[in-house]
Parts: sequence; structure tokens; C-alpha cells
Amino acid sequence: MATYRLEAKIIGRSHGRSATAAAAYRAAVRIDDERTGQSFDYTRKQGVLHSEIMAPAGTPAWMYDRVQLWNAVEKVEKRKDSQLARDILMSLPHELTHEQRVDLVREFVATEFVAQGMIADVAIHAPDRQGDDRNHHCHILLTMRELTGEGFGKKVRAWNDTEQLEQWRADWAEVVNRHLERHGHHARVDHRSLADQGIDREPEPKQGPVATEMERQGRESHAGNDRRAVQARNAERAELDAELMVLSAEIIDLEQQRADRARQEPMPVPAQGAAGEEKWEARGPRTALGPTQGGMVAQQMDALDRFRENSEALEKQRRERLQRINEAIEKQGQRDQQVVADRGRDPSEDRSR
Repeated sequence: MATYRLEAKIIGRSHGRSATAAAAYRAAVRIDDERTGQSFDYTRKQGVLHSEIMAPAGTPAWMYDRVQLWNAVEKVEKRKDSQLARDILMSLPHELTHEQRVDLVREFVATEFVAQGMIADVAIHAPDRQGDDRNHHCHILLTMRELTGEGFGKKVRAWNDTEQLEQWRADWAEVVNRHLERHGHHARVDHRSLADQGIDREPEPKQGPVATEMERQGRESHAGNDRRAVQARNAERAELDAELMVLSAEIIDLEQQRADRARQEPMPVPAQGAAGEEKWEARGPRTALGPTQGGMVAQQMDALDRFRENSEALEKQRRERLQRINEAIEKQGQRDQQVVADRGRDPSEDRSR
């Protein structure tokens, strides 16, 4: 099954980060930061399968040089809290070949970013050796200023809009599915949340390479325990839903049987006179049945009532169990937020030399 992921974050000085360090790490190269004098050397980093710079037509030739490009970005930003670049992280379908993934990324980058005037520094990474071997992914560093004949102009604020990010996410799902179909794969991705898809399932937390390696060695990890807890809650949800579906189907079947039998049975003839009419009206919408027929219908009615009672009890039980599940999720919330914050940390922040 193909995995969907497109996340965006800002690389800014307010968090102690630099565009030169981020670019060096993602492309596994060395960049000397001319503004600070620091050197960022990641030439020994493995797993970078492809890297290139894509830019609009007419872009000065020097901007296709990674070292010159990101040093120029650092120089044009004067504030200590400047936003330097936008970092896009995308999962790539493991079903595709390397060449097919490169074509996929190029099409998306050209259409969504370069066409708007951004320069894109693209790096496709292989899965971590200690992690999930299906985790092919791509980093894209994007410039945040308009281009001029000599370099950079003003910041383009529209690129920061939430609506723009949502459009990128939707477009990424569309282009991934198109490429999967083109190459004969049935897998598809969906950019929407599980709730928006109408799926009553809790999303599983991501498990990093360190936790994955621990689990492979038979050692428990916090991330692995969190994932197993979510899987258990989802299994409980699925079990309850399956039980309700069975009961609902049986109720519908019994109601249909009762309706079919009622249509086949003769209607009674009312007694003559006022007394007979009063007696007929008092009977209500009942059917004249023989002893055998009456017993069968009564049994069906009793069974139907029992099924309804069981269904209501099961639904009450389901609500109570879901409430306990949601309470457990809420208690885990602060811890999950910290995990997300830790995962968002850029390794290049601590590796300058």
C-alpha cells in the first residue's frame, strides 16, 4: 500500500538553523557559510540517490550552484529571526522504480513550485538502513523571494498561505496516483485525514529508524509501544463495528421476513353492526392468523425485539469503550506533541564543523 506524506516547515534563524547547513545535509555535500564562517560537511553521508536544482527559465546560471545559491539566501536575509527557506518532505511510492520516482518528483516540482517562481533544491533519499525499507522520500528546499535579473527581490507572502499548502497536498496525491496508475499499480494515496475520509480509525504514529531497529532486535521502544496501543484501539473499534453490522443485518432480515409474511396473509372480515365495528377498530392494524401462523410471527417478533435490545446494548457498550479509548488518546496527547517536536528537529543543526 502506498504511503502519503507531504509536510512543510520553515527553516529560520529564530530556531538556530541555516539554509546552508540544511542544503549541505540534504544533498550530502560540503558548504562553507560565507556569512558565519562555519563549514557544513556531509560528504560522508550515505543514502542520497539523486539531487538537482530546478529553477524558472531565465534564472542566472550561478543560482544553479548549490553553494552560491544558499550563501546568497543567507546574505540577503539580514534579521536574526529571518525565514530562510521552505522545506518540503514527501514520501515517495515504494512501488515505483528509482527512475520513475525521479520523474514523479520532477513533474510535481516543475508544476507546483518552479512555475510559481521558486528555485527548488531537490534531494531524493533512500530508506534509512535501520528503518522501514519502503521509506523512500524526498526533501525539497525552496527559496522564498521573487527572482530578479541579478538575484532575489521581495518575499512572496502568498506562498505562506495555508490554502496554498492544502493545494500542494491535494495536488501531490493526484500526481502520485496518476503515476501509480500509469505504471500498472493498483495502490493509491489520499491526502485527506482519516476523519475526512469517513474512516473511524486512529492514525498510527510514525516510528523512526532507531525505534524500528530496536523492535527488529526484539527490544521494546516507546514509539513501538505507542503504535501497538493505537493498533489495539483500532482493532477494538473494528470488532465493535463488525458486531453491530451483523446485528443490523439480522434485524433487517427479520423485518423483511415479517413484512413478506404480512403481505401473504389474508385480511380478516369485520363483524356486522356497531359492536362489530368497535371491536374491529380496537384490534388496530392486526392480521387474522391461524394458530401456526400466529406462533411463527410471535416468535419472529420476540427475536426481533431481542436483537434490537442486543443492538442497543452493544451500541451503549461501544460508546463507553470509545470514550475510554478517547480518554487514553487525550492523556497521551502531550507526549505525542513532544515526539512530533523531536522528530521535526533537523539533524544538520547539531552537525556543523
